[in-house]
Amino acid sequence: MNSLNPLRPKRRLASLNECKIDLATELPIMFKAFQNAVTLYEKEITLTPPESRARAFEASLLNSKMIQSIQTFFPNNWKFGKYKRFLLNVQGYTVLFKKLNNKDMPMNITTSHSDAIMNQYQTSLFNNHSFSINPILFFGYKKDKFGNIQNPKLVYIDEDQVKWTIDNYFIKNLENAKTLNTSTTEKASPKLKQGSEKKTGTSK
Repeated sequence: MNSLNPLRPKRRLASLNECKIDLATELPIMFKAFQNAVTLYEKEITLTPPESRARAFEASLLNSKMIQSIQTFFPNNWKFGKYKRFLLNVQGYTVLFKKLNNKDMPMNITTSHSDAIMNQYQTSLFNNHSFSINPILFFGYKKDKFGNIQNPKLVYIDEDQVKWTIDNYFIKNLENAKTLNTSTTEKASPKLKQGSEKKTGTSK
């Protein structure tokens, strides 16, 4: 369903370069929180044998571990919105968490509310009539055919299509650049060699 309507107010546009700058500090923390969530998930999933797992148990457990991890890494920036949707608000962006399909689109049932989110309309994410112009981003992941959780990425969607993504490759380059900048700025203080001081006086 695509309900593009030029008369409906849109949220603030989010460009890739702008987001990389605005969230330069938060992005590595988000990916670290995701890895922590996967570790918690893999530890706890083994406590329940496959024959004892209810429908959607794995997805629900991973979602809960992701919520737990984000609450730990961003203790002052999370909220629960409408339909118990978990939200992270950082630096003027609202981040939702979802499993992604092969086209990097969030896997959910299409409703008028989800349609508004996919088109960046100023719909309320809470059980009231409060509206926000903050762009909505999705932090998502995929599973391979063996059930392994992989390929985390931040996704920006508008007009029902993926506009851009930020993945682990960018995060690694960002961290490498920070390490390089730190090492190059830590220069040793210059030292005078012994005996290099000039002697003053008159020759006879």
